[in-house]
Amino acid sequence: MPNLKNPELMRSELLKSQKELADQKYALDQSAIVAVTDSRGMITSVNEKFCDISQYRREDLICRDHRILNSGYHGKDFFVSLWKTISGGQVWRGEIRNRAKDGSFYWVDTTIVPFLDENKKPYQYVAIRYDISDRKATEERLEEDHARAMHAEKMASLGILSSGIAHELGNPLAALQGRLEMLFQQLDSNKFDPESAKSSIEKCQQLILRMSKIIRGLRSYSRDGSNDPFSKISFSDLVADVLEFSRERMRKLGIEVTEVGLENDYLVMCRETEIGQVIVNLLNNAADAVRDSEIKKIQVEIKKSDESVQLRVSDSGPGIPKEIIDKIFLPFFTTKPVGSGTGLGLSISSGILSSHGGRLDVESQPGNTVFSVRMPLIQVGSR
Repeated sequence: MPNLKNPELMRSELLKSQKELADQKYALDQSAIVAVTDSRGMITSVNEKFCDISQYRREDLICRDHRILNSGYHGKDFFVSLWKTISGGQVWRGEIRNRAKDGSFYWVDTTIVPFLDENKKPYQYVAIRYDISDRKATEERLEEDHARAMHAEKMASLGILSSGIAHELGNPLAALQGRLEMLFQQLDSNKFDPESAKSSIEKCQQLILRMSKIIRGLRSYSRDGSNDPFSKISFSDLVADVLEFSRERMRKLGIEVTEVGLENDYLVMCRETEIGQVIVNLLNNAADAVRDSEIKKIQVEIKKSDESVQLRVSDSGPGIPKEIIDKIFLPFFTTKPVGSGTGLGLSISSGILSSHGGRLDVESQPGNTVFSVRMPLIQVGSR
């Protein structure tokens, strides 16, 4: 503690403290974007870096609030929460997108520190920011690349299924046309049989329902659902819809498909399109695994497992060698011939399930491979 009876020593200590503060301010000004506001949020001081990044002169900023930089990116709730934190005397940390004077956007990693008076009330706020625009731009590019990869994988799967889907729709359309022509013939020949007509109409309704189911599954799968909100759906219905428009490919390849447990109604919260993509990918992989096998069997089973619903897709293929099984979820890793796959399907599927609080597992031995999807279960019942 300084000696109060020695003015020279006190002066020396004061000068030393002032220099330390000046040095610290200089160091902060060289590295950070700094602004000081009063208790109302009006800007009272900014450093040179603040002016450089915002493109405003100091005199344009003083006595203004930070709304001058509002980019419109953050909603009202964001700023209400921010002000609630700092006006309560707590430090706030977060990332903010601002708009410069020329209309360009920039991102800052922000820490706002309230300075408190003797009554523990903020009398000013110091905001320390660091420019993270390059990092955010990189993150955005990575997200775009990921979205493109997901789209490429989805289109590849649709290409595999396309001929089967056309056949699955063509058959009921032809049958529907035949039934309608028969009804018209009865009307034209005055040999209308009400019972026969009723039977034909009921058959037409069944055919329309079948086509609707195929189209619904295809439409759900083909659209971009990465930004969809989570909604409550029947997991069993989703699996059944995907099976419906995969069925013709299985038939063409001579694959026997058995279904177990689809009669139970398992409800989950998910993005339906994304989970549909996972199921399509697993069914396509299973079909590829058995297409050259002597025994061509796939089993699709749904069951409750603890607080989760589990989808097991098992095949009678040759199995996955032990030395590569740990690599199959890595991006661009594939055991298929060159040009036969993107190597992204399992990696993307695993990522989708992780974002849903679920997971994707695999067990394999010669003659049998099982891919297992687990998702949090919110309700179970029977149809």
